[in-house]
Amino acid sequence: MPSVRLSRLRKSFGPLKALDDVTVSFEEGAMTSVLGPSGCGKTTTLNLVAGFIEPDGGTIHFGERPVADPERGIAVSPHRRNLGMVFQSYALWPHLSVGENVAYGLKMRKVPRHRRDAAVRQALQRVRLAGHVDRYPHELSGGQQQRVALARAIAYSPEILLFDEPLSNLDAQLREEMRSEIRQVHREVGVTAVYVTHDQAEAMALSDRIVVMDEGRVRQVGTPRQLYEEPADARVARLLGRTNVLDAVVVENSGGWARVKVDGLESPLRCRSGEQAQPSVRGAISIRPEGIRLQPQRGGEPAGLTGRVCSALYLGKLNQYLVALPGEQRLEVESSLASGCNVGDHVAVVIDPQCCYFMSTGPASTGGR
Repeated sequence: MPSVRLSRLRKSFGPLKALDDVTVSFEEGAMTSVLGPSGCGKTTTLNLVAGFIEPDGGTIHFGERPVADPERGIAVSPHRRNLGMVFQSYALWPHLSVGENVAYGLKMRKVPRHRRDAAVRQALQRVRLAGHVDRYPHELSGGQQQRVALARAIAYSPEILLFDEPLSNLDAQLREEMRSEIRQVHREVGVTAVYVTHDQAEAMALSDRIVVMDEGRVRQVGTPRQLYEEPADARVARLLGRTNVLDAVVVENSGGWARVKVDGLESPLRCRSGEQAQPSVRGAISIRPEGIRLQPQRGGEPAGLTGRVCSALYLGKLNQYLVALPGEQRLEVESSLASGCNVGDHVAVVIDPQCCYFMSTGPASTGGR
């Protein structure tokens, strides 16, 4: 299966710059999610890969094969790119049976009937719908319709599989089930896959790698763990789950660890850091809510970081708190402890440095006018 390489890709719609010099690779045989908020350019990226629209500049390669290069006049049509695509809206033909829907791409490629029937059976078996071959879309649930769409996309063995927010129309439980289905099918077929989503949990559950986009640019690329634990900036940190972002300045840095001063807090905090976190560099720290522990504040104990519980929510497996720190800082905290805190409680706040990461934005001010 080929990789997909985008190089200096640009696309505008009138005055709107949808993609601004995007360079990124989707690795051969891997499931890569493109994650970002609405309007970040992720759907435009997918449509360019599919060939539904053409770039204003830059190139797209499938392996060594160029499929889009405006300067050289290359624009391979979608049906010649050997792609499979799973849409958000399922896009099933209502007048065709499940088997006929899955066979549609094979029929268009003039695959002989006996091979077509075998491919349809295999595709439906992979999505656990072998017994539904004669049913029609209106007789199926939303999750079943999405499985049919997936079976149709893989039936003719495409080299590349594209997903356009395919689970957005499903309820929470069905989304979780379909994540497992899609992950399992991808492991079986081993195709290069590009999965567009705005849901960070979906991206993390499905992906070998994640490409984070914002404002038409790629902000960071990495494994789910890399992006969650070492975000490039505050936007990436917030896209990859709940977090507390506090402005900070580095006091000292050594061996991948730093001590940083946070406005309003007397004592520096210890956190993980990269080489960019040199003394006097300013930036922000990302503190994940699960990395904060609250303890009852007892008189006579050494002073440390303290706060007051402003809100407390019981969510079954965990408790969720908002804690006011000295000054104007507030922290979101998640705890799985059975015994909880109450609103108004004064608490000691213990932060796990492993769940705290420094993100630089530039040198600190040294004074001036």
